[in-house]
Amino acid sequence: MSADSDRATPAPRHEITSALGDALPFVISLLLTFSLIGMLGRRYGLDLSAMSVFSGLVMASPLQLTLLETPAQLLNTFGVLVSALSINLRFLVFTLSLKSSLEGPIKAYIPALAVMANGAFTLMAIRKQQQSISRPYANTVCFALYAAALLGTITGYSFAGLAASAVTEHASVVIALFLSASLGKLARERHSFHAQWIAALATAASLLWLGQISLMLVLGVTVLASYTYDRH
Repeated sequence: MSADSDRATPAPRHEITSALGDALPFVISLLLTFSLIGMLGRRYGLDLSAMSVFSGLVMASPLQLTLLETPAQLLNTFGVLVSALSINLRFLVFTLSLKSSLEGPIKAYIPALAVMANGAFTLMAIRKQQQSISRPYANTVCFALYAAALLGTITGYSFAGLAASAVTEHASVVIALFLSASLGKLARERHSFHAQWIAALATAASLLWLGQISLMLVLGVTVLASYTYDRH
């Protein structure tokens, strides 16, 4: 009995470690994306608590960026709640598609599924093709990415309050460049590190040779690298 217990004990730790390794590239991407959202929220006069609730409820950066561009008189609590409800209905479909691959009753996964975003679903969908999804894996992936979104929002908001507007503009450009590194198969799983380094090196080269950041140059280099990788 004790031998069996010893063999079973490391399993949750292994699942957590595996989940953290799988989630790390997505964590970096979310930190960058939601930092940009936090900076924009500060620019548009929203307070930190509102931005935290905004990111915590909606959990969809494209929709959030769109809503932030909405005129202030139209962006109210009701609009945010309706948007959050409509966009998060997709997670019901996500959950149903994962149900057969979850180990144990689905009610045990409710906390994780309640904060599941696109990145977490992607990781679990890949996982279910290889093996069943354990509760430690689901919890780690979902809560790690959710925490990254909230931390990114707070970081971006705080940075925008401390830095000059010109510095914030430059930071927004750099973040946009790193997000452009999420193109193609190069950005899948741990390969996203390669794409991010390519974007960073292209940005440094642009500053060195041109004296400024050329968005078209960096984006072109990133797209070319991604296309070359896709061809292989």
